This record gives sequence, structure tokens and C-alpha cells, in this order.
Amino acid sequence: MRYLRLCSALLLAALLASCNTTKKLYEAKEYDQVIQRLAPDICYGDMNANRINMVALSYHKANQADHERIQALKATGQPDVWPEIYQRYCSMKGRNEALKCFPTKIKNAINYKKLDLDDELVAARNKAENFLVAKATQLLGTGSKTDAMDAETYLIQLARTNRENPNLLGLKKKQAFAVADEVSIGIENESKTPDYLKQVIYDFDEGEVPYEMVHAKASNAMVTVSIDDIEISPIRHDEVTFKETYGGKTATVTDHTQTKSATLKGTVSYRNADGKRLGVAPFEVKSTFKNEYTTVAGDRDACSEETISRLGGASMPVPVDESLILDAGKKLNDVIGQELRK
Repeated sequence: MRYLRLCSALLLAALLASCNTTKKLYEAKEYDQVIQRLAPDICYGDMNANRINMVALSYHKANQADHERIQALKATGQPDVWPEIYQRYCSMKGRNEALKCFPTKIKNAINYKKLDLDDELVAARNKAENFLVAKATQLLGTGSKTDAMDAETYLIQLARTNRENPNLLGLKKKQAFAVADEVSIGIENESKTPDYLKQVIYDFDEGEVPYEMVHAKASNAMVTVSIDDIEISPIRHDEVTFKETYGGKTATVTDHTQTKSATLKGTVSYRNADGKRLGVAPFEVKSTFKNEYTTVAGDRDACSEETISRLGGASMPVPVDESLILDAGKKLNDVIGQELRK
């Protein structure tokens, strides 16, 4: 019995502490935290009048404050207000969703109404993204390391606004590399990658990228290439044969095509100076050997001008696997260089 009384006392103390904490949050105008703490319990049947009243007051006061702030921001006509407007619309929608599960009689008692903010959210998000992309691009275009550091704030806001923004990865890469003294490039599973392929991937021409590239595993920023698959197609020799006639003369014409290709598939990942992964981009590069030539059996006088123009070629030695892989590696180096120049 003594144990039971002790448990009850501890439970009562915990409940009182929780109520006291929630009341302090309300008095400090931390309305969203009040809603986060109490709304789930009300959804599950807690009909405590004081708690319901505290949630209702928090809900209406927070929404009123956001509404007034949104109107004031819009009145400025400035483009930099839209990230805050979007976040405030998100807060209003989130509060509305948190109370959606309340019993109908409670909703009616606290004057809860479903808010239709979808159009406002979409419009505000689009304007916020446009501003944040433009501002980050401007700062990253000055060539100043200080400006590049300042751009990070806007990119964090952009990620909060829309992680799927098509400009986000490119801007994050540019920002991370702009503040770095050097950029390191490496290959995952390096021991499984042929040396000749590693060399061409690492081989950037002078001035090709705006960073000092080093072949190290640790640096201020990192580009990591993962080659997940190397595909070599079989050698193909296709033939198409047809006859041509002219003035009673006949020739058999054969168009020959030799093909073979090497394809590299994998990903390129980017990390900033803190080792945080900025994003991953898949790649697929292909090097294809293709040789076309035409042969004629019979009287060439029977051939058309087009056929005659294709004569003169011949069968050629098909490149070995290593040669095609090497060429595909050069194309991968070009792809990485192009990404780093963006």
C-alpha cells in the first residue's frame, strides 16, 4: 500500500509539473508549444476544460499574430519578405491540422474552422523560392568568400522551403566549394577501379574548373565518384544487302556496321567542409566505337551516286575494352568538370 501511495504521489507531482510547464509556456506566448503538448491528449479524449481553453486561446492568438504579420509584410512590397510569409502560412496550416481531430462539440465551442490555405501556400512558396535562389546566386556570383559564406543562410532557408527545388543542389555545391581553399576528388572502392580509369577521371585540364583539385581523401570539400557498373557490349557486325541495277547491269551492295561500346554507371556525391553530404547525382556515360562502310560485288556502273559516295571504307580493328573504358572515363571527367563550373 505504501508503494501504491508513493506511485500515486509521483504521478500527481508529474501531472502538476506538466501543467505548470504548459502554463509558463502560455504566459511566455509560446503558443505553438502549448498546442503541441496538449492537442494530442484532447484528440484522445482529455476533456479538461482548462486545457481545452488554453489550447483554444493559443490557437486563436497565434493565428491572429501570424495573420497581422503576414499583412504587414505584404504591405512592404519587398521580395525578401516571402520566406517569412511562407513559414507563417505553414504554421497556420499546421495548427489547423493539429486541432482537426478534436470532437465536433469542442470545435464548435472554441470556434474552430477549417482553413483553406493551399493557394496562399503555393503562391508564397513560389515567391520565397524565387527570392532565395536569386539572392544566393547573386552572392555566389561576386567571387567573394565572405559573400559565399553569407549565401549559406539563404540556402538553408531554401531547403526549409522546398528540398526538391531544382536549383538547390547546384547552389549548395557552388557555395561549399566557394568557401573552400581546395577541393578533393576521390573514388569509392578505389582498389576495384582500374588505375588507367582513375587517372583520366582525376585529370582536369588547367583552368577547366574554378577550384584547385587535389587527389586526397580529406579536404575542405569533397567530390566522390562511385563507379557502380562497367558494361562492355559484345562486338556487333551488322550487314544490310540489297541489289542495284542500271542499264542492264547489276551490283550487290552491302552496308556494314561495326559497333562496340563501354558504359560507366554510378553516382557523384558532394560534401562540404564539415563532411556533410550535400547531394548525390547519378551518371551514365558511354563510349561507342562505330564504323560504317559499304562494299559492292558486281558491276559498279550499276550503283547509284549515293552508293558510290559511301565506297572506300573498310573493316577496322575493334578497340579493346580498356580503350573504350578509358574514353568513357574522359567523358565522365568532362561531366564532373561541367558540374563544378555551374
